[in-house]
Amino acid sequence: MMLYQSRRNMDFALFIFCAYLFIAKLMAYSITDVIVLKKDLFKNYDRQIIPVMDMNSSVKVSMYFSLLSVYELDMKNQLLSTSAAFKISWRDELMVWNLTNYSGIDRLTVTLASIWKPDVIILNSVSTQKMLTNDDDDHYVTVNHDGLIEWWAYVNLQTHCKVDMTNYPFETQTCDINVTKSYLNDQSEILRSEGDSLSLANFVPNGEWEVLSFYSYGQVFFRSNTEISGLQLKIKMKRKRTFYTWNFLMPSISLSIADCFSFLLPAKSSEKLGLSIFVFLANAVLIRLFNDSMPPNSDDVSNFGRLLWINILISGLVIMMNVIITSLFYCKSPKCISKCCFNCTDVFKCRKFTKRCKCCKHDHSKEKEVKKKTNNKIESPTAEVKEEYTLITNGNISIQVKEGFDQLYIHQNGMKIQLGAIIDYMDINKRIAWSDVSRNIDIIASTFIFLAYAILYFVHIKILSLI
Repeated sequence: MMLYQSRRNMDFALFIFCAYLFIAKLMAYSITDVIVLKKDLFKNYDRQIIPVMDMNSSVKVSMYFSLLSVYELDMKNQLLSTSAAFKISWRDELMVWNLTNYSGIDRLTVTLASIWKPDVIILNSVSTQKMLTNDDDDHYVTVNHDGLIEWWAYVNLQTHCKVDMTNYPFETQTCDINVTKSYLNDQSEILRSEGDSLSLANFVPNGEWEVLSFYSYGQVFFRSNTEISGLQLKIKMKRKRTFYTWNFLMPSISLSIADCFSFLLPAKSSEKLGLSIFVFLANAVLIRLFNDSMPPNSDDVSNFGRLLWINILISGLVIMMNVIITSLFYCKSPKCISKCCFNCTDVFKCRKFTKRCKCCKHDHSKEKEVKKKTNNKIESPTAEVKEEYTLITNGNISIQVKEGFDQLYIHQNGMKIQLGAIIDYMDINKRIAWSDVSRNIDIIASTFIFLAYAILYFVHIKILSLI
């Protein structure tokens, strides 16, 4: 048993010793070994030759894209400013070596300008097609012993983005970054996505935009009437709504409410027209601020912009109606007042209700009076009811009003003229003037304008998906 344990310990020690010698051999390369390796690799190397042994094959270039930040989406100029990192990897068959021949060196650091590299360009970059590097690029890359090269390129991009203004400023935008190569054929290199090729792990949040999704797919582009393959990166972003809600939507709602309340001011007040004109001008300023942030040649019509234009149209109608109401208020002759105005006045002043109450009260008092008279008759059956008259005299003219029968008599020079019953419009409480008509229009207009604004905002808020 002791002999077996001793042999087992010796085997373990021998394994540790061999592993140490192997690691020491791998790590024990000097600067001379690196110089020799580089000299052998670049002895017959030409960076202008595609690094494949079979010239009929292509270099397969894999791309990994990481979005770092979205700086701005200029709606007026339709430009997207971003910061991104590209990891571009390919296999260089001319940069392959045997580990055992060079003291176990498994990787080498070289400048990008000394080796062949794929000329990746951003096709929809502003002004010119942006190349990720220039010919004199002195960035360093790592070359593995099997020829695998990985190149990280950190760039600030400014690309064209076709914006959709339909729901601006409460919209979702999708912008493209088109990546392809400078070669006009697919025989030299093929661009492809690397597995999970897109990442938002290092993304710095933007104060205005929220990135919803980030994806890529293969795309065929046309350059110089030639089809060329590449990748299209799509960034789907949603605008944060807090700023635009409090700076555009809430002021618009407040002005609309003020427009409705302008009808509640009396017609003789000078502020009635002043308030409606102020709302009109404020809506005009709001539209001007809104239009300044939009592209001048936009093909799409903004739903929120349309809401503002309808608001200013309604404000113009409110001004016109307030002018008409003020003019009617100062009319003198009531002869042209339509009969329907009497009914409207009765409704708005609750005359029918009060009249009904008065009738009930009158019937109740009359019933009490009849009951009282009946009691009086029972107590004194010989009592007679005395008719009462009201007599108004002026010179030789006297007017006799018989109470209880609503009859009017005029006496002049011995003649007695009966004019009949006193009709209702002689009651001053039942007379109607142009001031009543203007007030009726105030009430009707405020109701319709309020309903119009309510329907308008409800429809547009549903369209803009704010609720």
